[in-house]
Amino acid sequence: MVRVLAEATLQEIKDHLEVVMDSGPGTTFQGSESVVRQLSEPGELRSLIGQIISDDNALAGIAARSYYHANNFLKLVLLAGDKNPWKLRLHMWHPQPDASGLITEDIHSHRWDFTTALVVGEYFAQEYRIGPGEEYYHFKYLPIGQGKTFSLEAQGKEQLTSVFEAVLPAGTVYHINHEVLHCISRSAGKAAASLVLQQPAVEEFTNVYRTSSGGQQAKTEIEVQRPSVDQLRDELKHFLSWIDCSETLRDTTRSRA
Repeated sequence: MVRVLAEATLQEIKDHLEVVMDSGPGTTFQGSESVVRQLSEPGELRSLIGQIISDDNALAGIAARSYYHANNFLKLVLLAGDKNPWKLRLHMWHPQPDASGLITEDIHSHRWDFTTALVVGEYFAQEYRIGPGEEYYHFKYLPIGQGKTFSLEAQGKEQLTSVFEAVLPAGTVYHINHEVLHCISRSAGKAAASLVLQQPAVEEFTNVYRTSSGGQQAKTEIEVQRPSVDQLRDELKHFLSWIDCSETLRDTTRSRA
């Protein structure tokens, strides 16, 4: 496979991803893992994000398809496929100094398989299966409609049991099937970010499991908040500063070892 170079243009990266994601189900994971590892390297991230920051048209397109997610992170769709509906996403979890301890997201599945690289910080990852265990409220999470809202449809209660847990540090690359139920927890006071290569959707909805019923409504519509172009530019500059801090910390740790 041709290596994605740090000096590659946004269009060249997109063209490369089109080839990777059109390679067929037998080789998609191997190809997606390789390209995610390449693009998540600090130099390549700086090149990719730097090009976006300096391109007003790219910023406008990304702002229009990105939003602040209910699981407390900013979901940025950096590139999207034309031949196949894949997406290259950047997830940013900001420090929340007013909170303490761990912040845990809802347990959920996905509508697609994906490969992700943790590029800043660390988080505690857990996977679950349906079976005797803790009781949760089950919802169907339906995609954003008309670009403004997503919906949650109550499905009753379900018991889940944990089958995997691990602390994942920056540099970890892994793949998750759309059927896997999982969640992450992170330190409230620390930043985290991941690069995600999302394959085309294979399901119409996501399963979400919460500890609270959220009221008595059978269906809840929730409006999404999208970043403006100026907000997006500032967010990406924040991300670049996180990369710089992470590298400085790693260099300091190595020098003391």
